[in-house]
Amino acid sequence: MPSEVARALAPRLPQHLTRTVSSRVEWVVDTVTAPLVGAEQVGVSDIADAIDRHLQGIEWDIAIFVTDLPRRAKLYPISVEVDREHRAAMISLPALGSRRLRRRVREAVVDIVRQLVTQEDAVQHSEVIGRPPHEAVPSTDAAADTTRRYVVPGLRGHIRLVAGMVRANRPWRLFGSLSRGMAGVFATATVLFMNTATWTLATQLGAWRQAVIMAVAALALTAWIIIDHGLWERADDLPDRHNPLYPYNLVTLLTIALAVVVLAAVLFAVLVAVSFLLLTTPALQRFTGRPAGADDYVSLAWFITSIAMVGGAFGTSLETHDQVRDAAYGQRQRARQRQLKERSERTDDGTDTPPSSPGR
Repeated sequence: MPSEVARALAPRLPQHLTRTVSSRVEWVVDTVTAPLVGAEQVGVSDIADAIDRHLQGIEWDIAIFVTDLPRRAKLYPISVEVDREHRAAMISLPALGSRRLRRRVREAVVDIVRQLVTQEDAVQHSEVIGRPPHEAVPSTDAAADTTRRYVVPGLRGHIRLVAGMVRANRPWRLFGSLSRGMAGVFATATVLFMNTATWTLATQLGAWRQAVIMAVAALALTAWIIIDHGLWERADDLPDRHNPLYPYNLVTLLTIALAVVVLAAVLFAVLVAVSFLLLTTPALQRFTGRPAGADDYVSLAWFITSIAMVGGAFGTSLETHDQVRDAAYGQRQRARQRQLKERSERTDDGTDTPPSSPGR
């Protein structure tokens, strides 16, 4: 997601910088994707020192690193970290929240560039990037004296952090990549829809029973995915310097639960349409023993959606772990570390070639 946000902003960012920072220079913005963040709390100065290894041949004046890793200053989520000596900065997307993310990143970039160019401390978008922490925070950064951090304090900051982490996980895409799970859900729904006993049972259940069945089915599918694919983080598996209060498992739970909700909503909409299209009112009345109305079609689709979640659980068990584990932050961070190790080994062997310079 950081790469998508950066690539979307890059074409129009020079116009914003010309208008808000300086019109006397030519602004050229290039984007590069690389697994630069090796540890959760690595400092921006350490990242800037590593840029020569990854971006050999590319000339740059200001480097802004965008990451989906949550960062912290004690218990405060860090949104932006600026190192004036290295003319570099780091933006942590989760601390910016989940709403209007591209606009917030653009505003954060404008504030960062203005600071590095004009050496001004004031920011124009404090509601986006927050404020400097009131108390000193220990740092592992080698150049902590030249680094300025911005945090989003209070309950608002933690809510934004959780929402931003869930947004970075993109739960609406999860089931789109799980073909076997989708096949299990829709196959189960098809079998149930063709069973007349399902029609009778579904139209006789009350709304509160339907709601209980749906809730239990959704929770069961969520728990099944997390347990079956080992998404629940244990203390020994968490990234280095991981804060036990950080909501890794909460975010994983919310991500999977929202993915299940999206799947249920899509299936419910399809079943309502199919019910009205294929199931005639006389046929439904014959099995219910009373006049059928629109609420009966909705009840039928609702009941089948709930039960079909069980078929989805069996289907997701057939997926590879890598397809599901991208929803877990700790799993993604360990994948980054493996990529860094593999890239380092390729560099040592002379098989890894750096990206070419954009020319400006």
